[in-house]
Amino acid sequence: MGTKFIEVDESHKGQPNVEEGVKTIEVGGQTITTPIYVQRIDFDDLAPEVTDNLTTVKFAVTVTEEMEDLTGEVDEDGSPVTEIKEIQVPKWLEVDLGPESLKQYEEVMAPFYAAARETEAPLVPAPRKRRKK
Repeated sequence: MGTKFIEVDESHKGQPNVEEGVKTIEVGGQTITTPIYVQRIDFDDLAPEVTDNLTTVKFAVTVTEEMEDLTGEVDEDGSPVTEIKEIQVPKWLEVDLGPESLKQYEEVMAPFYAAARETEAPLVPAPRKRRKK
């Protein structure tokens, strides 16, 4: 999610997306901590100027990763032999979109939606013995 924080004065206390925090500054060798208020502003990940009517879109893509796998063989020293295999794994993503970006996303994805079958999210996590390329 695209998020930025702006400092606001105490009169904003209690308003939506306003949180109290502290600011620490050093002046003349002394550290001063003072309370501050900041407002969280969420924005469209593709168009940061858009901050209203955001929709979080979650999706998965299949990516190729390398995985270390046992071959069933044993080295001269008795240790198991491994090999690197490429596997396809799902990568779950999300993006926050304003109305125009959401419309663009839906237009681009329309042919894929039309050809897709509905399915359940996998219950089994991807293999953990992975090594990045």
